[in-house]
Amino acid sequence: MSESAEMACRSIMYICADWEPVARSIDEEDRTSLARIADSDFLSSSESAQCLSYLARLVSQGESFTFGRIRNAVESHVAASGSPMLLQLYEKNRNSLDSTWDSALSALRDWLSVDLRGVTSWERVKFLIELRNAAAHGGGRFTERQRKNLQQFEKIKKEIRNMGYEVKGGRIIVFRGAIRKEARSLCAFIQEVDDLTRALCSIQ
Repeated sequence: MSESAEMACRSIMYICADWEPVARSIDEEDRTSLARIADSDFLSSSESAQCLSYLARLVSQGESFTFGRIRNAVESHVAASGSPMLLQLYEKNRNSLDSTWDSALSALRDWLSVDLRGVTSWERVKFLIELRNAAAHGGGRFTERQRKNLQQFEKIKKEIRNMGYEVKGGRIIVFRGAIRKEARSLCAFIQEVDDLTRALCSIQ
């Protein structure tokens, strides 16, 4: 694993460690609440919102590493080509290269024929991104943009439930242990990205 990938995974584990005392406090409070006994596998709405804020931080670390690696790989490719036309094309599209996950992944595929959507861990990560967007832009609820396409929204809800979460009244309910699980998922994704792109970059 490259140094940058190790640093990204370490940052994710630091966030996970930050969550641990919060999780212990939630567990202790819930143990004293009779109202929570029947629903012990899930956090309350307010606790879920708190947990989602940590999840958003985890996903942001994965995004920062991935987007940075894609920029580096594409820039290295353009520099190595020595082609003024390729450089001009890159400069024209540079600002939109990593404006979204879709544009970043498509850039890597189009410029270097590497599609990260095919890695094993991407299936879970792409729905963690949906959870992050709901946490960051919807306060723990799915945003209007996420709900706009009803068919796609139903698919998102189904997959998120398959991942262990619940959706109640439009609010995302988080299962206990989610932060530890998703930290591992994101570290696995970072390692897969690193394995596929390390040789394409100028900086290891």
